[in-house]
Amino acid sequence: SLFNLVLLPPVIFWSGYQVYRDDFYTELGSILTYAFIGTSLSTALIGVVLWGTGIGGMELYEALAFGALISAVDPVGTLSVFGSVKVDPKVQILVFG
Repeated sequence: SLFNLVLLPPVIFWSGYQVYRDDFYTELGSILTYAFIGTSLSTALIGVVLWGTGIGGMELYEALAFGALISAVDPVGTLSVFGSVKVDPKVQILVFG
């Protein structure tokens, strides 16, 4: 769609340009921990619960694929909330790192 192909990429890239390089490298370990471990745990938990309860009649691999899709954070919504509440710069770096 037009939104996903044209409008969304500049918003995501703009948020990346707003991160200060020194702060980014200082928090790189925490950023990677949240990115990989947090997303993996969320994917596994959602997938196993969905498969275990039998909602949707999915196989385990289908439930895990759904969990991976659901675990992604909406960057546009996060950007708008962070902009309106003026979050601490460290929190913004951890989220958008």
